[in-house]
Amino acid sequence: MRNFFPSISPLKLQQLQRCSNLRQEQLVEAISITKDSVLGFLKRQLEKGNWKEVQDVLKGKPMTKAGKFFYNELRGKVVSTLMMRLGLRRIVAVGIALVLVPLILAMVAGEAVRMVKK
Repeated sequence: MRNFFPSISPLKLQQLQRCSNLRQEQLVEAISITKDSVLGFLKRQLEKGNWKEVQDVLKGKPMTKAGKFFYNELRGKVVSTLMMRLGLRRIVAVGIALVLVPLILAMVAGEAVRMVKK
């Protein structure tokens, strides 16, 4: 999965910053908020027993019916959190979520694989 979503490079951050008209501090905070939101959401879903859905999304298969619903719900939560915590307009928050959520999910999946292999 890491091949599809490479790590965030400084160039990508600059492009995201230009498109969203965010200051550097806001962009760093948006990344942190998105990461915390994704991890919190995944943890809550695992506690509820939604193992299969979490596994589908982390494996990069969000096109199953349950995985698609799960991914859309996750993205909606991230958008809401970005709007509330940073005061962003919805269109900007959606754009940031569309870029960051898959990247963060890929990083979480990579970490999970590394932990399992140990």
